This record gives sequence, C-alpha cells and structure tokens, in this order.
Amino acid sequence: MAKTNETPMSAMRPSFLDAGSLRLLLFGGKGGVGKTTCATAAALRLAAERIGESFLLVSTDPAHSLQDSLAGMVPPANLTVLELDAQECLAAFQAENGPKLREIAAAGTFLDDEDIDRFFNLSLPGLDELMAFLQIVDWVEGGHYRTIVVDTAPGGHTLRLLAMPELLRNWLSMLDVLLAKRRYMRRVFSGSESPDSLVLFLGEWWASLRRMDKLLCDPRRCQFVPVAIAEPLSVRETGELQRELHRGHIAVSNLVINQLHRPSACATCREASAREQE
Repeated sequence: MAKTNETPMSAMRPSFLDAGSLRLLLFGGKGGVGKTTCATAAALRLAAERIGESFLLVSTDPAHSLQDSLAGMVPPANLTVLELDAQECLAAFQAENGPKLREIAAAGTFLDDEDIDRFFNLSLPGLDELMAFLQIVDWVEGGHYRTIVVDTAPGGHTLRLLAMPELLRNWLSMLDVLLAKRRYMRRVFSGSESPDSLVLFLGEWWASLRRMDKLLCDPRRCQFVPVAIAEPLSVRETGELQRELHRGHIAVSNLVINQLHRPSACATCREASAREQE
C-alpha cells in the first residue's frame, strides 16, 4: 500500500464526542466563522452515535440560524432543536420576580413606587442572555438530556455573558444590604431569626449562581469549543475569548479552525491556503 501524508480521520476526531460525562457543550466565536454549523454537526453526530439517549441543540444567538443549518432536514427523534429567545427569558423573569424585587427595594429605601419602577426597569447589558443561560443550567441539572449543545451568541455577546455573573452577584449583594434593615426590625420587634420569603427568594438566586459556577468550572461536565477562521481578526478575537474562558476556569479542550482552503491546482486557492497556514 502506498504511503500517504494525510492525517487519518480517526486522529482528527474531537475529544468532546467521546467525553462520556459531558453534559454541556458550548460553541462560540466571532460572527460568521461557522459556529452554528459546528454546533449542529456535533449535536447530529452525538445523536446518531447514541440512539438510546436524548440530546438538545439550543441557540442563544439573537440572530438564530439553527434551522438554516439543518436546511430542511428533520432531526433524529432523540435530538430536540430549540431557538431560545433571551428577551423572552428576561421578560418571564421580570414578570415572575418583579413584585418581590420591588418589595425588597421598598423595605430598604425611601424611594416611592415610581422611583422603584424606574430602578428595576433599567436594562443591564447581558442580563437577558444570563437569564437564558440560567434556563439551560436548569435543564442540565434536571437531567432531561444526555448532553446539551449550545450555539452561543457571537464573541462580544459571549464575553459580556461571562462578565454578567459577577455583576449579578454585586446586584444581589446590594439587594441583601437593602434587606438588612428589614431583618434588623424583625429581630428587634418580633424576636424572629428565621428567614422570611424575601430572604429565601435571594437565597434561591444565590443558589442558582453557585450551580452555574459549579457546572461551568467542571471540565468533566462542561466544555467550551471556540470556532475560528484563519484570518487575523478572528485569531485576535479567539485569543481574547480563550483568555476570558481561562480566567473563568471554563475548560477548552478543542479548537475548531473552520473554512480552510485545501491545496489544489487553483492558484487563488493555493494563495489563500498559504495565508491561512501562516
């Protein structure tokens, strides 16, 4: 048999396809690099290789294109495809929790109802994406799917999402300070040390953030796959994303370099391939 310099396809198989304990697989990168296609391909491969298990392919990208990637294909029965609307997740959070948040603000400030409404209607950049991601964490913890594959929003959105938990912790700490007055008054006038409904409400949100941190920082259960193309801007953005993921202790075990030109007789393709190799 003649020798060949080509790398066997088995040697190119990404490790996340064989990570038996993996529960959350996130694909991200600069817009236009093909992360949606890569996420879709990974989900289809996992579903095809593990027919007896259920998988979820979900997009948090505001410009959803999962259905475009499937190109009319009907996904296998064990793969659910969902385009998650982050704004809807935020609206649901506000509708469900707005009254309690206003009650906390009223308990610890001298603001009137109009001022409180103005305060809680402020839009924190990235809060909608965080609410969508917390929904995904709940699905992971619920164990409904073997693995959830996520097509994340483009790089800038992802960096904002990674910074959002710290901002939310500061926000919850501020709400906790507002409740300090209420706790003191209950202790003085009723002698009660037991947490009331508002304290329990904040406790639930602290617990949600802890669950998210624990999941994201567990390389056995969660991995992030940066997707890039071989051009300077994508390389720089991917480097920034990788540094933020490292800072957040989120595992990166694979990197996809997409849209490479193969060597061919075409002079234009050879030139493009040479630039990409550099």
